[in-house]
Amino acid sequence: MANSEIFGKNRTDYLKFGGVYAAGTFLDNNIQASNYTKIALVPTIDTIQTWSKLYKKFNLGDSYSNDQFWKDQSKYLVDVTQAKEWLEKLFKKQFKITAIGAEFLEGVGNRSSENSVQLTEAIDSDNNCYYILQSGFPALEAKSNAVKQSTEFAYDRDVFTVDKENYVSYDERGLNTLIVTMVKEYFDRDITSKELVQRLPVFRICGTFNDYGKPADTGNRLSTIIKTTHQNDLEQLDDAAQLKLLKNGEPLSSNVDRSNTWKANEKKRLEWLQKAEQRA
Repeated sequence: MANSEIFGKNRTDYLKFGGVYAAGTFLDNNIQASNYTKIALVPTIDTIQTWSKLYKKFNLGDSYSNDQFWKDQSKYLVDVTQAKEWLEKLFKKQFKITAIGAEFLEGVGNRSSENSVQLTEAIDSDNNCYYILQSGFPALEAKSNAVKQSTEFAYDRDVFTVDKENYVSYDERGLNTLIVTMVKEYFDRDITSKELVQRLPVFRICGTFNDYGKPADTGNRLSTIIKTTHQNDLEQLDDAAQLKLLKNGEPLSSNVDRSNTWKANEKKRLEWLQKAEQRA
């Protein structure tokens, strides 16, 4: 399937590796407290491997490592309190942020809001899952292309379309399908169409990567919120307890009903946090 290139020119300034738009997935699937201010997301195993190949190819080192990441972790920080406050203002309920996934460019991170994608998972007081999507147009098109080319997901749509007058608009079904697919990729949740009960109209936003829900007619990003009836059945130890298990060589996430890929990425995240403790 051919890639969509409506915003291809917007990505050309970030083709760092011989014409490669080096976007990678970063996660935190175990946010334990909604009063955190900001959280540093950690790259997935696939991202580390992909960026390591680019590092070797362009003589930047043997691999993309923990050292590169922690040299400037501010590039991978995500605000949690703003998301919580925005949801509570909109829906008049108490919320807890449970997980966040993002697409960052190597060496850029959250410093280009137009070239990043952010998907935030939250639960309300009834344990229903909500998802906030905030993304720059070029980055979301690139993410859609990447998922479309993947053999892991049955996704074959485009988010954006162009009419005869060259007016660009988003495809509602394509966007919904992409969000549900990203929920599966990031958080290992299977959201069915019957569980999608409400979605805010998609609107343009402005501001930095960590600004939530700032509408702007000329904003270069879009945002929406999807409300579901999917229940958050994930029970997991907090990071301190899991780091203790990791140090003692004991099994991690043994009672968590998630895929092997999810568990492997979670273990990798903890290993990177452990190295951060050792560096401190």
